[in-house]
Amino acid sequence: MRISTTQLYDSGANGLLRNQYDLYKLQNQFSTGRRVVTPADDPVAASQALVTEQKLNVNQQFLDNQGNARAQLAELESLMASVGTSLIDVKSRWVEAGNGAYSDSELKAIAVDLRSKFQEFLGIANSADANGLYRFAGYQGATQPFVQEGGQVQYKGDSGARQLQVEASRFMEVSYSGRQFFEAIPEGNGVFVTGADTGNTGSGVISNGSVLTAYSGNNYRLEFTRTPDPLYPTDTTKDTVEYSIYEWAPGAAMPGAPTSGPFAYKSGDAIFLPDPTDPTKELNVVITGDPATNDSFTLRPSATESLFTTLDTFIQTLEQGNKSDPAAFQNAMLRIGASIDQGIQHVLDGRADVGARMAELDSLSALGGDLDVQYQSQISDLVDLDYTKAITDLSRNQLQLQAAQQSFMKVTGLSLFNFL
Repeated sequence: MRISTTQLYDSGANGLLRNQYDLYKLQNQFSTGRRVVTPADDPVAASQALVTEQKLNVNQQFLDNQGNARAQLAELESLMASVGTSLIDVKSRWVEAGNGAYSDSELKAIAVDLRSKFQEFLGIANSADANGLYRFAGYQGATQPFVQEGGQVQYKGDSGARQLQVEASRFMEVSYSGRQFFEAIPEGNGVFVTGADTGNTGSGVISNGSVLTAYSGNNYRLEFTRTPDPLYPTDTTKDTVEYSIYEWAPGAAMPGAPTSGPFAYKSGDAIFLPDPTDPTKELNVVITGDPATNDSFTLRPSATESLFTTLDTFIQTLEQGNKSDPAAFQNAMLRIGASIDQGIQHVLDGRADVGARMAELDSLSALGGDLDVQYQSQISDLVDLDYTKAITDLSRNQLQLQAAQQSFMKVTGLSLFNFL
């Protein structure tokens, strides 16, 4: 086979270029630290690395969202803690106001202090984040949630809560509806609420009561009568005091006649409902003092009450004083104390809910961190440079290029003119 001089030069030049290109690729790999610099270097690995990198980016976004959610929840929990601390202060003032030796002017002084507490609660309820969004407005972040209108605090937000996606299938609430936190506080003991009629003239005071077994949800009314002793008609301590019970379902009309009774009354004894003669029945309340004829006390299922309503009722009760009608004052204070207790528990429940979310975020962040390391390791296995192999390839290619250069010089130096 005849090989022309042109072929000889072209073949040698192509060989040198191939070896130089191999060294060029190795040099790029060393400078970038990557085996796959372009998709052409390894199309399959480049494709798999791209998919894994997308997963890594999505996971990083979830980690960022988790950090954002954690910061918002931490601020929310701090506000809730402030509400709880202030409510405990209010309860202390309630205990102080229960001192029967306090004059009406001293009770009014407590009311002045509670007015400032009222504004403090209102300020927390209308607090906004760094972006100017109200924390307790639900979805209506740009709307001030609580506004005083006609002497009452009205809620202008909604029942929603803003959310952040913190995982592929998990959207976490990072705010609280003001309706849920400040208004959805159970009345009374949380199951039912007791009360004394405003027209009562005796000294009877009813407790907040408790559930013994269950509660049917019915309404009850206890009406009292006093019958003087024929032998001692002027000695009220010898009167026969009895009460009758009216029971009716929610939404129905109160029956025109008692459903049971009359039953003998003794101050301080527990009254079991619906049957006072059976201590195993579902509810019990305690009435103390001396109810007058036609005095009545009620029991109904608990609804919800705004924290601002509770505080405003407390203030008004203190401003009215306890001297003109001590029994009415005591009945009102018992209801207020129960509402404050429910408010404190409600705040604790809210903080526990936020704490549970933050604990979940910690778990998600730990999992996300592990996934981040895993994805980075997968990408490294696919495209990063194996320096041991690369150094070996570099040495081999350098030797090949040197040998090709020397052989090219030898071959191209062959000529018949050297022998003429």
